[in-house]
Amino acid sequence: MRRFESYPPCLLFKYEFFDRVSSGYGTRRDIHRTIERILRDDAWTRKMQQAKLEVQPRDVFGKQSARALRREGGVPAVLYGRSQDTLAIQLNARIFKQFLRTYGENVIINMAIGDSDTEPVIIKEIQRDPVEKHQLVHADFIRISLDEPVTSPVPVVLVGIPLGIEEGGVLEAPLRQVTLHCLPMQLPTEISVNVSELEIGDVIHIGDLDLADEIEVIDESERIIAMVSQPRIQLEEEAEDGELEGDEAAEEQPTEPEIISRRQDDDEADE
Repeated sequence: MRRFESYPPCLLFKYEFFDRVSSGYGTRRDIHRTIERILRDDAWTRKMQQAKLEVQPRDVFGKQSARALRREGGVPAVLYGRSQDTLAIQLNARIFKQFLRTYGENVIINMAIGDSDTEPVIIKEIQRDPVEKHQLVHADFIRISLDEPVTSPVPVVLVGIPLGIEEGGVLEAPLRQVTLHCLPMQLPTEISVNVSELEIGDVIHIGDLDLADEIEVIDESERIIAMVSQPRIQLEEEAEDGELEGDEAAEEQPTEPEIISRRQDDDEADE
């Protein structure tokens, strides 16, 4: 059995999955049983959580002011939606990073602006520094109603080790999130997809996801979430083998000798 560290980095192990399966080794039967048990766990199927976040109103604008705010340990942000005025707000960078580590980005936030009462919002977008990914540049929040459906992207988490990997296959995950439309409290924090049974050539599409009836998927059902493909080296070798066979066949094919008539020889001699 190969160590887990040797599998592709795109294979995600959430919720300390590595520690829960084994300390580094394990039989495939043990791994499959553990995956099935974890997928039945509430932690893998929990709906969107609610958490409180305190922010402050922001009364300075512009790039220079935003840079100064970030240097002081703050994060500029805006709040909009539900036909209300757009508000400029600011967050404490350290507290907001801890908030994201605890709850993630898919969470219903009971936001308190200054001394005002809380109102439900969700994170629309978080901008990070392209070089220093841990550096938060800006955040957008949108107001919601718990009684009205929302459209939001939900991350996809691949769980397990595909059978095809042991045969030399490569796990590919071209789609890392799926856009869903439902009531906020029905929105999952993430979608766990068991890929442990995939063999080379097997594919999981969006249409294969087992979601609740009240959840609408916005993305096309034929989009690929995960697949196990043949290694590129093997495909190149097969292509080279096909070219070599074609060259050998061309060499073995008899060629007719060129016939030059006596008359043509005489004409060339006269010239």
